[in-house]
Amino acid sequence: MKFSQPATARTYNRLRVLNVLSLQGECSRADIARILKLNKPSTSEIIDGLLQEGLVEETGKKETSNGRRPISIRLKKDALMVLAVDMGSRNTSVGLADMEGNLLRFERFPTGQRPKAQELCYSVIKSCLRMSRVATSPIVGIVVAVNGIISEDKKILVSNDLWNWEETPLSEAIETNTHIPTILVHNVEAMVQGERWFANETSENFFYVNWAEHIGSAWVTPKNISAAQSQFGHISIAPTGLCRCGNIGCLETIASGWALSEKNDNKTVKQICSDPTEQSIRDLQSACSAMAKALAQASAITGCQKIILGGGISNIDDSYLQYLRQEYAKKAHFKQADTPISRSPLSDKAGLLGCVATALDTWIFERSLIRTLDLS
Repeated sequence: MKFSQPATARTYNRLRVLNVLSLQGECSRADIARILKLNKPSTSEIIDGLLQEGLVEETGKKETSNGRRPISIRLKKDALMVLAVDMGSRNTSVGLADMEGNLLRFERFPTGQRPKAQELCYSVIKSCLRMSRVATSPIVGIVVAVNGIISEDKKILVSNDLWNWEETPLSEAIETNTHIPTILVHNVEAMVQGERWFANETSENFFYVNWAEHIGSAWVTPKNISAAQSQFGHISIAPTGLCRCGNIGCLETIASGWALSEKNDNKTVKQICSDPTEQSIRDLQSACSAMAKALAQASAITGCQKIILGGGISNIDDSYLQYLRQEYAKKAHFKQADTPISRSPLSDKAGLLGCVATALDTWIFERSLIRTLDLS
């Protein structure tokens, strides 16, 4: 953006005002001008424009101890809506959300171990159409999170090794049938966006792990989220154990959801934890130990300042999480031994909320753009 051009500066400041209202809640015109260091006439002009667009609303006069009572402004949260689709390894989730990220409708159905692209896409389209019929405001976009390599224009799933999908035009298929703009995003990248939007994550350098049926990761720095090419789940951890990728001793052979399920009568990790046996307790401890070893390697390479565990398995009992932290402290380089390890508060909706965050960012708030411009 060339800020010497007035129109560009107004567009930038309009986005900044929207984001202040999104992050701060109700504000007066004077509050917004002060926070953004804008002059009051420019702020009022932007607010008037947003009122005309129907994106914000006046809520009455604020209580003050003296002087004129300013009028409060807030987002009109139901002015626009977004659709989110999380194509997970076990289940696919679809949600309709408002401008504040509140999930208004939610559906979940089994993905299948080796789904066919046409069949899964058809189920997603049907779900999106059902939600679009009950939406009370325009839906500005759909974000689909999926594991794999995504084209630069975010339209084509170039490859997905888990399902053997190649050059799959997912975005085009969904967009053609729903008539709603659609983009694809890597599932772990979406989860990181969700962490920033809904868990208020402010760390500038952290390592995020999607600990679920399969294991993915992202290294997050101030200007980048490195997720698409990550093979964290296939770090060599043990001398034995055949991984689904064909290699021996990958982290997934010990710590993934599919491995734990195979060792425990095909129960899900949630079922294993709710009805533990001596064998399942040992398996979960082994999974934590293996994850700690892999995290020690990752922290040594990245120098990350924090580790965040997301995905379904991250919700295991606190005692296992504490065991993982202890094992990590033993295995990590002494300069990284104190790196905090926390679990995402977004729980099993981290992927879906990540899609919501990406959609809001792409079509309404453009918070990532503002962040990039402010860092440049």
